[in-house]
Amino acid sequence: MGRTRSDVEYEADAGRGRRRGLWIVGALAIPVLLAGAIPSPYVIERPGPVVDTLGDVTVDDATEPVVSFPDAQTYPTSGTLNLLTVQILGDPDRRRSWLSLLPAVVDPSQRIAPLSDFFRDGETSDDRDAQNTALMASSQTLAAAAAFREVGVDVDVVLSVAEVAGGSAADGVLEPGDRLVALDGEPIESFAMLRERTIATGGDEPLRVGIERDGEPVDVELTPTIPDGATEPLIGATVATDFELPSEVEIKLEDIGGPSAGMAFSLAMYDRLTPGEMLDGMTVSGTGTMADTGEVGPIGGLEQKMWAAARAESDLFLMPLGNCADVPERIPDGLRVAPVATLTEAIDAIETAASGDTPAGLERCGAEISARSQSS
Repeated sequence: MGRTRSDVEYEADAGRGRRRGLWIVGALAIPVLLAGAIPSPYVIERPGPVVDTLGDVTVDDATEPVVSFPDAQTYPTSGTLNLLTVQILGDPDRRRSWLSLLPAVVDPSQRIAPLSDFFRDGETSDDRDAQNTALMASSQTLAAAAAFREVGVDVDVVLSVAEVAGGSAADGVLEPGDRLVALDGEPIESFAMLRERTIATGGDEPLRVGIERDGEPVDVELTPTIPDGATEPLIGATVATDFELPSEVEIKLEDIGGPSAGMAFSLAMYDRLTPGEMLDGMTVSGTGTMADTGEVGPIGGLEQKMWAAARAESDLFLMPLGNCADVPERIPDGLRVAPVATLTEAIDAIETAASGDTPAGLERCGAEISARSQSS
């Protein structure tokens, strides 16, 4: 039997429909393919690894404690004390495609941020890794100094000249390797003291500095100056800070950089150095830089670290009081947050929670959060 005209017309229409459908699919596929191939100027910031500073870590196929004291009296403890990290996906060498940013649009724990938020012009991922490694090493030393001081042990500060700027006040007066020991006859207690005395000169009064050079005491005098573009006087030398710790502290940790683990390290050291179980079995997560004098400083990636703490089933999340303005509108359900300004406050918050009471929470951020709500 032959085909009718209507059969032929139907097949022609069906053919045109298939071609139209293929054309639409192709038209849609092109921008998707381009979005998957074209690099964007953005990175993804998301929760990174969580490490128990009271636990063990595997390094070079050997299991060792994250924090240990080879030659100091330590005490058993319990619970989990997490340091939190943020993972950055994308860098100047390996840019994220536009398509790869889509998951961060729907995931509240991730943030899309400009590449320039994390990398300066011309800075490579290797440069940033090196900087973060140095910051991590410094944070560990500062954390140890703060922990020992918290348990009542004296820790002497050591300030030494790392570099002298040509044409500065220190040029020809100080030398790399000089140890700074006194200012106007008073022992130097901290870098902050050196900075305060330098500023107090106003850029026109001399500063008498006691130094040790090649093991010999020397008194020198210099007048800090205000460089072009600066607002405060400087001595013109890069000063390295170190501490004479009463005991060696070993920290085993790989592939994590930056200064924001300082508070978690200090808390772990304090817990190990003092009798009793501070956490009493709780899981506590925290983030914040640590000064040798015990002040907790602000960090980046607060929102992502909150999600990391929640996923670690934390009984308490410690954050810097200085990050109050960064508290997100959406906080993970059930996460108990305690902003702290010092190591002492962090210890008190943990002990309060361990006793069954409630430590001061986000009400400490009331002014910052209220201001944000009024402006939104």
